[in-house]
Amino acid sequence: MGALIGIFFSSMLIGLSGAMMPGPMFTVCVAESYKKGFWAGPVMVVGHAIPEIVLAVLFSIGLNKFLDDKTVVGVIGIVGGLFLGWLAVKIFVEVRRGVTVDLTTKKDVGWGPLIAGIWTSVSNPGWIVWWATIGARYILLSLNHGIIGVVFFLVGHEMADLVWYGTVSFLVSRGRGRISDRIYHGVLYACSFLVLVFAVLFLINGIRSVIKG
Repeated sequence: MGALIGIFFSSMLIGLSGAMMPGPMFTVCVAESYKKGFWAGPVMVVGHAIPEIVLAVLFSIGLNKFLDDKTVVGVIGIVGGLFLGWLAVKIFVEVRRGVTVDLTTKKDVGWGPLIAGIWTSVSNPGWIVWWATIGARYILLSLNHGIIGVVFFLVGHEMADLVWYGTVSFLVSRGRGRISDRIYHGVLYACSFLVLVFAVLFLINGIRSVIKG
């Protein structure tokens, strides 16, 4: 049970570190929240989760046969670790540059929040790269515990999006124009450090698996 809880919270943390960086989904979430209120954020997360669940199922089916191949598992772990390391550095650099959260964007995207959540996911090149690297590694780890492991991973990952975009929608619906830079930067610094720790663990475990393979 301890391993499953670890999968849940680590996937939530890594998901949160990615969700908190401003991008297309954030911009659309703010716009939709102005039009439809608080529930726009959670509904967008549902839309975002639909293709992710489909992709996770497909990856699980495809990667299940590689569980006993230490070399393949190791290579995926190394690639995932490198991508995590890049993500940690990117977050740190963006904070140093003074990244902020603007809750005043009112651009009309012309979509409902559900479709917007789906489209901003599948149209983002970084999304498939994330799943082909970090996501693939997590699915391999989760499959060691069967389908329940994959469920813990997915719930943790989607919970990160729900927490962040739900918070954004709440603040927008309450008329808040920004989030405190000090708090925002502090959380991102912590995420950057912890993501770097996971990157090192991924790399170490990946190298060990390659050696054993």
